[in-house]
Amino acid sequence: MKSFKTFIAAIIIGTLTACAPRSGISGEESLTLTIRAALTALPTPTPIPSPTPEPPQVLTICMGREPNSLFLYADRSSAARGVLQAVYDGPVDILDGEIQPVILEIIPSLENGDVELRPVEAQAGDIIIDAQGNWTSLQDGVSYRPSGCTSVDCAQVFETGQPATMDELVVRFRLIPAILWSDGIPLTASDSVFSFSVAQSFYGNTSEVLRFTRSYTAVDERTVEWVSIPGYQGEYADHFFSPLPQHLLDGMTIEEMLTSEISTRTPLGWGPYKVDEWIAGDHITLSRNENYFRNGEGLPGADHVVFRFVNDAAAAVDALLVGECDYLESASLDLSLAPRLLEAQEDGRIQVEFRQSASWEQIAIGIDSLDTDRPDFFETREIRQAIAMCIDRQRMVDELLLGGSVVADGYLFPGHQLHSAEIAQYEFDPQAALELLASIGWADFDQDPSTPLTSLGVTGVPDDTPFEFSYLIPEDSERQAAARIVQESLTRCDIHANVQTQPWDQFLAPGPEGQVFGRTFDMAQFAWSESEIPPCYLYLSEEIPGPYPDYPKGWGGGNLAGYHNPEFDQACRTAMHTLPDTDEYAAAHRKAQAIFAEELPGIPLYWRLELIAMRADLCARGSTDQSIYDLTKIETFDYGKGCSD
Repeated sequence: MKSFKTFIAAIIIGTLTACAPRSGISGEESLTLTIRAALTALPTPTPIPSPTPEPPQVLTICMGREPNSLFLYADRSSAARGVLQAVYDGPVDILDGEIQPVILEIIPSLENGDVELRPVEAQAGDIIIDAQGNWTSLQDGVSYRPSGCTSVDCAQVFETGQPATMDELVVRFRLIPAILWSDGIPLTASDSVFSFSVAQSFYGNTSEVLRFTRSYTAVDERTVEWVSIPGYQGEYADHFFSPLPQHLLDGMTIEEMLTSEISTRTPLGWGPYKVDEWIAGDHITLSRNENYFRNGEGLPGADHVVFRFVNDAAAAVDALLVGECDYLESASLDLSLAPRLLEAQEDGRIQVEFRQSASWEQIAIGIDSLDTDRPDFFETREIRQAIAMCIDRQRMVDELLLGGSVVADGYLFPGHQLHSAEIAQYEFDPQAALELLASIGWADFDQDPSTPLTSLGVTGVPDDTPFEFSYLIPEDSERQAAARIVQESLTRCDIHANVQTQPWDQFLAPGPEGQVFGRTFDMAQFAWSESEIPPCYLYLSEEIPGPYPDYPKGWGGGNLAGYHNPEFDQACRTAMHTLPDTDEYAAAHRKAQAIFAEELPGIPLYWRLELIAMRADLCARGSTDQSIYDLTKIETFDYGKGCSD
């Protein structure tokens, strides 16, 4: 095709040769008019339309509860943690019981050299951790581990006059480079040290981590060093303090941090999103953090995130089905809605996911009750073992959890790296249970299955006492259904459990008023939430709640059964105060699990099931399938085109 200039030239030449100048018009004027006419005759170019910008991607997450605060040390509820996952990425994630680094280069260990035992001299009167793992003062007669000793077998007894050479545990945490706060200020090791100082002011020595800490300092811009008090040998990977923006909060009092807008409602973070607004009772809106350290990976997936508060589970499902919610987190749902959600999934409208939670449902047993008027039904382990065999726990899993979980055999999930498979198991076997009960004095004198067994020579129980007791549960539909199964199962062993229901606030009331934490109950059902470390500590003797000073923890202890076993205490304390990288650590945890399964201070029922639902095209980009189960990987959440690329 000829160029525009060639086309115009051809018109001009043709005009000049075909037309002579007319009267009154010069040749130059004629040429000008001819060019103007030619240009006027050219077609007008069609303008190229500008591309229409795509609308911002908004992800709406419906939550069952509203946080009270977004200040790091003020609210540890699941609702607050969910929002803060979007504000703070990490600093670590916990997957299948293992700590994974997020803003740390690696998780410190003896093997990689970021953990070491360093000799230090301890003088009489110094605070140390003794050989049994107790926080104490170094005095005559105190058993301690000298430098190089990593077990109680090599412990020595301190005598005044000579200093004790012990080991302090040194752990270095290294930040990945180039992390920025969302306002563009570099995040440094000093921000973590500042957070440590805030935690000290907030918690004092009530925190185990703080009690074991001798110093927490910034070695350089990216390295923090945690040093224990002498003698500490235990967990350390979780001793990194999540950074707080020193440049923003320095100089504020704790009271101001607990009430200020910038710390409680619009906290500064380094994660994928930053908080724009919080409308109380309705929603929290966040937008993309342009300084997020993973922006180069195309993250986060959405431009905006809205956390919408919907405290009615059925209303939350309605909102999902009409497109007002993109994701329903587990606290906004209950399993009674699963059939409706699964039907919608069959129609291709939504996705439904189930996950076995790290929270375990269990029956707490009043072994050593503070209610002196009740018989000690559960004093012997054989009775507790028989009750375990009398309860159809698989039926609970099948009916309550739609077969989506497993029966619990202890306090560690079967997938946990420290779970021991070589522990006692209790299958549903009423006949075997009845034989065991008969062997310790429970008799069926009237041969009437509608009446309970009667005691005859049972330890802790007066003769002729019927095997009948109260079974306390909180006021929710799942546990009411579970209690019916427990009650029906126990009747097959001629045991009668009288179900009593309490509102949650009454059920969880502290002692001495509350029955559960006041240790005046027979049996009570609830769940212990997931723990970063194996929770054998819940059954230590020092965790028994009761009036201070007879009980060291006062009414704040977790050993509601009043269970006391020196062998279990020793195994659990050894596990808690042994370096995690050692064989002794794993062996001690296995032993504690075996004793628990034999003694049954509580009866594990099942691992709780978490239910989430989401729009049909939502995905976790570039991440594992498990990441979509909770908000840990919220930066990868996307939908539509972002999930089809």
